[in-house]
Amino acid sequence: MNENKTVAVVGAGIVGLSCAIWLQIKGFSVILIDPEKPGSGTSSGNAGTIADYGCIPVNNPKIFRRLPSLLFSKDSPFSIDLHYALTHLPWLIGFLKNCRTARVARITRILGKLLAKTYQGLDPLIELSGSRHLLSQQGFLQVFKTEREYESVRANTQARKDQGVEFIELNAAEIGELEPSLKQAFEKGLYFNNVSHVVNPQSLSTRYFECFLAKQGRYVKQRALAVDHKKEAIRVILEDGETIDADRVVIAAGAFSAQIDGTGAQRLPLDTERGYHIQYAGRQSLLKRPVSWVAAGMYATPMEQGLRFAGTVEFAGYDQSMNPRNLDFLVRKSREMFDLPESPDQEWLGFRPTFPDALPVIGYSPHSEYILFAFGHHHLGLTLAGITGKLIAELLNQEEPSHKLKAFSSRRFR
Repeated sequence: MNENKTVAVVGAGIVGLSCAIWLQIKGFSVILIDPEKPGSGTSSGNAGTIADYGCIPVNNPKIFRRLPSLLFSKDSPFSIDLHYALTHLPWLIGFLKNCRTARVARITRILGKLLAKTYQGLDPLIELSGSRHLLSQQGFLQVFKTEREYESVRANTQARKDQGVEFIELNAAEIGELEPSLKQAFEKGLYFNNVSHVVNPQSLSTRYFECFLAKQGRYVKQRALAVDHKKEAIRVILEDGETIDADRVVIAAGAFSAQIDGTGAQRLPLDTERGYHIQYAGRQSLLKRPVSWVAAGMYATPMEQGLRFAGTVEFAGYDQSMNPRNLDFLVRKSREMFDLPESPDQEWLGFRPTFPDALPVIGYSPHSEYILFAFGHHHLGLTLAGITGKLIAELLNQEEPSHKLKAFSSRRFR
């Protein structure tokens, strides 16, 4: 029986926690390894939407034409550190290759099919952890200041529709009825009325963690440095010199997954797309649901703690401090949308794990059948965490996975 088999999960963000609980559902004994409070990293600072509509990758055929304005305009949500870029050219070249029209269409189809199964992975975890109160089901709104902004994404809108995503087109008056606190008029909108959002991402992770412990999970608050192969087993080497033996190991450490030696992840083109948020305490009543100003690349989300504005895309690696330009951009755009104080109460930087093709790796490491990968979810970590955990647990339980995983194999980078 599986209770005699131990799986170590490295990484206690929302993906790692989801993997851990799904493995427990399948009967495995699970050890969760992370040096930080579960869910306190990138998982805590997202925009909160369960983005099952999010099949459009950041890769875009228009990027070749728009690159100068994206890089140098003060109204661009995109920024890049040129020195970092020059030292990571293979990744950038791979990203640009995946901006070709045919590849973007393929990525969209792949993501759309997986996203359609979002709640198959999520709902059991919400019920087991008693977290239903943390999900608000008020839908999600995309807004466009001008007709030109709206027309610029028409191809993406059609691509979503082709993937079965349901939404309603709105005019300025209808947008104002839904969200009367918006400061300026937006001419066009898309209302995704079936979308949910998490009102406190950190609390959701905490509930998952409490559920994991209640199901006899073991938590080791240490950094995993390496994985060593033993006969028919795996040994995880920790920062304090201690070791943990397990039958299998799941690497779910997000953007830091490639820093664990001996897994094979070091050979993968994993990088980070830095994302920011600002938050205004006590202002959450200004919105009923998440609103994305698409041209600004920004989400405004009502959270338990306040009104959060999350977004921007920065390619600058792990080591640099917050970029004031990105924070200033979020402050400026948030105050264009709402009557808000001059300064937010919170500023935050997180590291989205990103591959050049905007797809995660889910499945076995090419290095060993004892190691599984579950990272690289880009903007969709919260959304895809549950179904990723379910698929990982099915693999380890020797079941036929409930979704085909070839497109998410790490072998695609060979």
